Amino acid sequence: MSAPRQPGTASSRALWAKLAPLAYLPVFLLWYFALEGRPSEGMFVVDSTFDALIPFDARWALGYFAWFPFLLGFIGWLLVRDFRSYAETPRLAFLLIVGMTACLIGYTLWPTTQTLRPQAYPDQGWFTGIVAGLQGFDDPSNVFPSLHVYTSLVVAYCLIVSRYVTSMWVKAAGIVLTVVIAFSTAFLKQHSIVDAFGSAALFLLVLAGWALLSGRRTPPAA
Repeated sequence: MSAPRQPGTASSRALWAKLAPLAYLPVFLLWYFALEGRPSEGMFVVDSTFDALIPFDARWALGYFAWFPFLLGFIGWLLVRDFRSYAETPRLAFLLIVGMTACLIGYTLWPTTQTLRPQAYPDQGWFTGIVAGLQGFDDPSNVFPSLHVYTSLVVAYCLIVSRYVTSMWVKAAGIVLTVVIAFSTAFLKQHSIVDAFGSAALFLLVLAGWALLSGRRTPPAA
């Protein structure tokens, strides 16, 4: 005779299944910070001649730090909005986890760095202090591809194709903010433009993988 089913067991399992992707966050943070602080000797220097055409401008810190509410805000919003149907969260989780893991594997096996940061920061008010402080503890390693750009592309894409977002203004704002974040990484000399293109290529590959796994032959046009 089978044991009686405990009340709430199925719903509890469903709840934990929906929250399971959040367990990746500590794994990512531990892995990422374990790679920080390594000596730059032997790392591949990633830069481009086009980077010299982009002047350092600390005021782009506004765009750079906008990445945090853009990423975390959208994740939190979608987890709540999509909690019942759980129709769009798997796509976001797949694109983020697979792409971010690919970045970490790349940083581990093919460590990269860049030498674009200015020797002396121009005086641009409190923006200069913020960027100098940021780059004081954030060493110029683990740069290709750019996690800032990759995750912004994921959020912008999921925002555009979300059935919960009907306003074209919101979709357009997501695209504009993604472009601003990408440009900010170059103007702050946090990344080479090569890193941004690498992120775009990785995003297209991971998106194609999701399309195959979800049964679509081609990703939906955005």
